[in-house]
Amino acid sequence: MKMELRGYQREVVAPALRGSNSIIWLPTGAGKTRAAVYICQRHLESRQGSKVAVLVNKVHLVDQHAKKEFHVLQKDFRVTAISGDSSHKSFFAKLVKQSDLVICTAQILQNALVSTEEDMHVELTDFSLLVIDECHHTHKEAVYNKIMMNYLQRKLSGQQDLPQVLGLTASPGTGGATSFKGAVDHILQICANLDTEKIMSAQEELQHLQSHVPQPVKQYDLCQERAQDPFGEQLKRVMGRIHQYMKMPDLPQNFGTQIYEQRIVELEKRAAETFSRQTRVCTLHLRKYNDALLINDTVRMIDAFQWLQQFYTAQRDMNDPTEQFLTTMFEENRNSLQALAGDQRYENPRLVKLEEILRDHFQSPGTSRGIIFTKTRQCAHSLLSWLQDTAMAPRQHIRAAVLTGAGYSNQTKHMTQNKQQDVIKLFREGALNLLFSTSVAEEGLDIPECNIVVRYGLMTNEIAMMQARGRARAQNSVYSVLAKANSKEVSRELLNEDLVDLMERAIRAVQAMPEQEYSLKIRELQRVAVASCLMKETRISERRQLHNPDAVFFYCVNCNVTVCRGSDIRTVEGMHHVNINPNFRLYYSVSSGKIQFQRTFKNWEPSCRIMCSECSQEWGMEMIYQQVKLPILCIKNFVVETPAERRRYKKWSTVTFPIKEFDYLEYCSSILEKSL
Repeated sequence: MKMELRGYQREVVAPALRGSNSIIWLPTGAGKTRAAVYICQRHLESRQGSKVAVLVNKVHLVDQHAKKEFHVLQKDFRVTAISGDSSHKSFFAKLVKQSDLVICTAQILQNALVSTEEDMHVELTDFSLLVIDECHHTHKEAVYNKIMMNYLQRKLSGQQDLPQVLGLTASPGTGGATSFKGAVDHILQICANLDTEKIMSAQEELQHLQSHVPQPVKQYDLCQERAQDPFGEQLKRVMGRIHQYMKMPDLPQNFGTQIYEQRIVELEKRAAETFSRQTRVCTLHLRKYNDALLINDTVRMIDAFQWLQQFYTAQRDMNDPTEQFLTTMFEENRNSLQALAGDQRYENPRLVKLEEILRDHFQSPGTSRGIIFTKTRQCAHSLLSWLQDTAMAPRQHIRAAVLTGAGYSNQTKHMTQNKQQDVIKLFREGALNLLFSTSVAEEGLDIPECNIVVRYGLMTNEIAMMQARGRARAQNSVYSVLAKANSKEVSRELLNEDLVDLMERAIRAVQAMPEQEYSLKIRELQRVAVASCLMKETRISERRQLHNPDAVFFYCVNCNVTVCRGSDIRTVEGMHHVNINPNFRLYYSVSSGKIQFQRTFKNWEPSCRIMCSECSQEWGMEMIYQQVKLPILCIKNFVVETPAERRRYKKWSTVTFPIKEFDYLEYCSSILEKSL
């Protein structure tokens, strides 16, 4: 089947068709993926024994690419899509052998590269072409970069049969740089990481591109602060009383800010490590009040009130005097807070402004389609609830839903992959015409042209701004920044505009570099990247041997009871950390009902949540691994004491003692011995 490309697409695919490593830089909606499909088709047709891996960084993009873009190759080639939700991934190596083109998440390829299982393991050299979608993520600790570090180590050691690399991006960004030199360095680093010979963009065909991808009209819809905020003031007074109870007069009083939240999170970590339970419990409550202030600032008072109400109705250890004091204080303030939350005189001016925008764009049926981007899932749900409760004139023409990420969060209900796909399908078909979305819809998702995109009180970088703007692709579309006048959001958006300009200048400068100078620069950056990667690996493995696991103790983060030693811990499948000591069962209780996951796992299934039998602090969950029940521990729910320090860890990968892999036969033998 012959695929047709537009003029500017033909311009950007040229080096890749010659077998060179390149990055295609085109705006959202210009057809980068279609250009990649064309390159894959030509590659598979012209090279005998060729094999392509198309890598994406989000699970939902696997299915989307397979059904919407790469399906055209299925007539002539064997195309397979594999995501983390797919049960096929356990046989990845076999599927790769049987396929001409594999579409998968980068994490699945990375797992297969490091796996020792025959059914799973593949080599980079099994592929002749790697296509890396949203390739601006190839930096620092990102999975794309781990794969490319593997590639670069092989390249620098002289290996010849490595695959061709094609990167796709709408916005490489400036990597946090605000100077021209810094931006050029960032672009060169991305090129070095992807072993890129050329960044391709529309130059000769620029006018053709601009006519095909219209830019939206940008407007700043600014509102004022609430004239009065008695609800917020009362929350702040309660927080002040908690400070007094903690006997910490020096704590900052900048309630309702991210800076205050950071300070409280640090204090909570320190309190856990020093077993200061009263301080730790207070910080957890203060964080909820601070969240409520941020919600009050973004959406309605009632949303903030419900957030607190939900927190205070959850199960807690009422034997603890601090919990008793804080719960009583909320109960004393509950009625007056609820009354204020329902008083329309103090409602949020942002919502008045959003109502104006929606009224302008949804006056008549069937004319508009829009996305409101917001920061959190909680906020997206609150905005939908506000819309449903409001008596706005054109509401009968608005058919709205929430679109958020599929990752699990105990804060707000997450969306399953299937539910995401259903919402996008309904939006595409026109059954829905407005989405309240988190950043999940900014990048990569195949969402139809919108004529109104609103960034609702958001502060993000220039990449996210360009991604969101790229959603407003219909003719005469509007991209609105809805924020408070003179706020940080407005100044960040203005900075982003400057950074986009800086990025474009930096890319042009890299494109114009003499070939030899560019090659030397790239080679030098690659050597440095590989050397620092090897140094880091050495440091990590050394740190892992610092302490004897027998001398490491785990304490419940909440009630500080000692529960196990480091020597009780094993890893299952290299990632799940379980406690194999049968006596550990005495320390925890289990929730009723199994945890439900959308996907199935090869050798295990999830069972119940586990919590401390002393104080009900959540610890993790039980897994059923080959008929054996094992508790998986989430390390952030414990304080870990080594001979050197007492510390709270976020990730298992940073602990300072070695952990053995779980040996099923050894475990079964020891259990049988003890029972005889």
